[in-house]
Amino acid sequence: MIRFVQFCIQYASLAVLYYDYLLTFPMEVKYMWQSRWRISTLLYVFCRYGLVANVIYLLTITDKLHIRVGRFKVISNS
Repeated sequence: MIRFVQFCIQYASLAVLYYDYLLTFPMEVKYMWQSRWRISTLLYVFCRYGLVANVIYLLTITDKLHIRVGRFKVISNS
């Protein structure tokens, strides 16, 4: 039961995080992607999208992420 609650909390926090990404993406495009690249821009990108890369990596190594293209499995540990 405790493990189920932990998974629910993790998925809920990820949902809130990605919801925030969706809400702030237009401002990100306006202020970050259309401006000149600086060190602060690079740090912003690493901080903002490092978590997304980490989640994809963790889902892949725990064999929770299965992506298929046609008949072929692209990402999986099995």
